[in-house]
Amino acid sequence: MFPSIWNKLEDMVKNDELISHEEVYKEIEKRQDKICDWCKQNRNMFKDIDECQIKELENVKKKYDSFYWNNEINKGGPWADPWIIALSICKGAIIVTDERNTQNHLPYIAVHFSLKCLNLIEFFYEIRIRY
Repeated sequence: MFPSIWNKLEDMVKNDELISHEEVYKEIEKRQDKICDWCKQNRNMFKDIDECQIKELENVKKKYDSFYWNNEINKGGPWADPWIIALSICKGAIIVTDERNTQNHLPYIAVHFSLKCLNLIEFFYEIRIRY
C-alpha cells in the first residue's frame, strides 16, 4: 500500500536522510511482519552504538525518572528510546514518534535537549508526502 510513501522512504535511506538505531531494529525484529521485512531490506539505516551516543546516554539517563529507567533496563529486552535520543543528539536528527508528550516518553525527554519531535503526519508533511 502507498508505494509513493515507501519509495520516498527508501530514497531517504539511500541518501542517509532517514536513520534509526540498532536498538529499534531489535524491537522491530521481534514482530516478524511486513515492517520487519522492509527494515531487513533497509538494514543500513539502523546505526550502531558509537562513542558519542555512549557519552550522551549518561545525560539522557538523568532526564528519566530513576524508577522508570531501572524498570525498563531490568526487563532484559531491547529498549530503544534512550538510544534514539542519544543518536538524535549526536546526529542532529529529528525524532519521529507517535508517543505522547508525557513523562519518560520520547517527546518529553527530547524537550530537555531541544530536539525536534514530529508525529508521523507531521513527518510526512515535512518530507512532502501527499496522500
